Amino acid sequence: MSVRRTIACLLAAAATLLTAAPATASTPSSLRLLAGVQRLNAELALMGQEGTSPLASGDRALSELRFRNSDGYTISVVAFGQTVALSVSRSQLQGGRTSGGRGKIRERSRTSTYFAHGRVTPTSISASFGDRGRISVRFRPSGREVHAGHRAGCRRRGGPRLADLGVFSGELRFEGEGGYTSAEVHRVPGRSIDLAALLDCLLGASPGAHARLPAAQAPLGIRLPAPVGGRLTRAPSVPAVPTHPGTGPASTALVADRKLALDRTVFAAQMRGNGRPRFLAAEEASEGSIGVVRIAYARGAPGSFTADRTLSSARVSPPAPFAGDGTLQRSLGSARSWDGSLTVSFLGVPRVPLTGAPFGIRLSRGF
Repeated sequence: MSVRRTIACLLAAAATLLTAAPATASTPSSLRLLAGVQRLNAELALMGQEGTSPLASGDRALSELRFRNSDGYTISVVAFGQTVALSVSRSQLQGGRTSGGRGKIRERSRTSTYFAHGRVTPTSISASFGDRGRISVRFRPSGREVHAGHRAGCRRRGGPRLADLGVFSGELRFEGEGGYTSAEVHRVPGRSIDLAALLDCLLGASPGAHARLPAAQAPLGIRLPAPVGGRLTRAPSVPAVPTHPGTGPASTALVADRKLALDRTVFAAQMRGNGRPRFLAAEEASEGSIGVVRIAYARGAPGSFTADRTLSSARVSPPAPFAGDGTLQRSLGSARSWDGSLTVSFLGVPRVPLTGAPFGIRLSRGF
């Protein structure tokens, strides 16, 4: 998978996961029902397994549950076919001005999603996460249903049932790496979703039209440069001639990528003009029978990402969960060095290096 596509999947995963609305007593809209599906789809694509995603598999039954743990972490499960994805996340929000006015701005977030083979039906979820825990629950409908229609955000006035709301009962045990969180629950609110009916609702077409489903937006605000094909190299980046120059401040982006046999780590930084930069890191790894995708995000202070006018050097010093700094420097010819003490602490995996020779590096500026 190209770095550009990997980053796009990463941003979509981060956007859908980190901005998903918490479960409430109100009837969810079709877009809220789709949020977990989009996140799972994006994360599977990040791992190079988009062919096994719910949007590609044709499975109709999809189950989802979500709760806030006693230590403040949010734990959610999205399950379909033979795939069960358990996500743990924690975010820090701060009041500020958003594109829609005043609201909550995400200052930093960390998420880890664990993928396991399991068995999923419209009424049950069963899977083992090895020494991290297991899930074995059955769905008990409450009688509340979500039907297609304008109230649910569908294009059609009326239609079939999109989801049954209810409770999953049984056992869910989980313990994160190093004990960063643990949970044992026996009763969690959730829903059983008819994915084909949901896509029909959103698209106003047959379920086979799901390929035209709009990609998840990236409210985290990071827009990476294009094109970035294949593995990143140390070749210099020069801005292309704009066909439609923008009227706002130029966006500067730095992307570093390291791919090994069983894992991959990506770091991205972006700022627009002299505004506050945004930093994003992700790691995807295979750990025995479990696949793991870890994501960390933070908004930095002005000046925590700088680059010279000729794009021959740059420096980043993002806030927690990052630490240290990274420096890009162009040497003689086209060679570039990417050095420094920059690390990121994912949930349960502290101080992962983000600089050094294994990383390919790209620095570019838009218009």
